Amino acid sequence: MDAILTARVTFPAASSLATLPAPGRIQLSNQNMRNRLGLLSLFTAFAISVPAFARQQTGSTPASPTGAPATSSPVNSRPAARREDFDPLLDPPPLPKRTVTLIGGTVKSLDEVTNRMVVQPFGGKQKIKIAFDTRTRFFRDGKPITLRDVQQAQRVYVDTMLNGSRVFAKTIWIQTSVESGSSHGQITEMDLSRHTLTVRDELSDQPVKLHLTSATVVRKADQPATLMDLTQGALVALNFSPQREITEIRLLAAPGSAFTFAGGITYLDLSSKMIAIHNNSDGKTYDVYVDAIAVNTLRQLREGLDVTVSAVFDGNRYAARHLDLVGTNSAPQPR
Repeated sequence: MDAILTARVTFPAASSLATLPAPGRIQLSNQNMRNRLGLLSLFTAFAISVPAFARQQTGSTPASPTGAPATSSPVNSRPAARREDFDPLLDPPPLPKRTVTLIGGTVKSLDEVTNRMVVQPFGGKQKIKIAFDTRTRFFRDGKPITLRDVQQAQRVYVDTMLNGSRVFAKTIWIQTSVESGSSHGQITEMDLSRHTLTVRDELSDQPVKLHLTSATVVRKADQPATLMDLTQGALVALNFSPQREITEIRLLAAPGSAFTFAGGITYLDLSSKMIAIHNNSDGKTYDVYVDAIAVNTLRQLREGLDVTVSAVFDGNRYAARHLDLVGTNSAPQPR
């Protein structure tokens, strides 16, 4: 408004109240009193209309009372439940969907401050640093546990994946009992006269002595085989009963056996000359040592690259004899 109207209301002095008529006897014919009442009504109407007129001109809304929750526009509002499900400031981001590599070994050190552990793989010399956090799951004999249950020198099996430049533990398994069920390991001793077979379990790295019976079934590459096909140092998968009687033996690799692996590289450690290959034929991941591969070929390797590797199991590890880069013009080498 260009100008602010001002009105002054004058009330009768206290001394003049005595001259007013008693209640019920007010003389409305008194012109002075009617003028005062009319002026009071005019001021009241003006006081009510001015704020409403000002709001219509400026388009503003009255402020919320102190302590009242502020309301936001529908465009910027989000359901509270969605904010509770994931807090980008406090919660780590979801893990990327990448290939998982299973590593078995012994816990050499554990740092709960930096959320890192060092694992010595079974049958390997190179230690691996593995990171973990609240997204990592822990199990012992198939039952959920917490990080506090993991101790130094324990035998663990770790589902690992690359998270950025770090090797990250998606799941950590601890197995303390192999009384029944299945096992995967290497034959360390076989005594056919006593019908016993001793296997160093891949998970616990401990020898397990089992009994052979006339009902034990032996298979090699899904074909029937005999106990004579088994040798010390062979890799086997076993099924056995609670009485430790072997029901089935699957021969996976015998010392001197040749293998061909074809698939993508999921892990690469050139310092130890080792790569992990996700084999397309069986969907499993194998650690292959590439000491015999030319340096210029190793320099071309990277994670995610498809390769074909001819390797020999020497009783301790798979040793590559030839490596082809899929989709390149590398000349094949004689086996």
